[in-house]
Amino acid sequence: MSGGIQLSSEMISDIKTVIMKNDPAADNDLYFMQYLSAITGYVLAHQDQPGLDKKSMLGDLTHFMGQVLEQVEADMKPAEDAFGIWKPGDS
Repeated sequence: MSGGIQLSSEMISDIKTVIMKNDPAADNDLYFMQYLSAITGYVLAHQDQPGLDKKSMLGDLTHFMGQVLEQVEADMKPAEDAFGIWKPGDS
């Protein structure tokens, strides 16, 4: 991923562990994702840069999440091995 963002399963597991210390129900991945979304909204709400369009920023973050989803899913697909028999003269 570009922009210096470095994700790893270990980092995500560490974050999940911290959240579960406060709410053991966050062991459920869908519930855990609600925390991640809530944290994003909370942090964005506290930004006070002049001219920052928070709704637009939220849209940008949503788009970025979609890009990460697509990239990770693509990375998870097994490589398709080529298979066949080549004989001289075959095109």
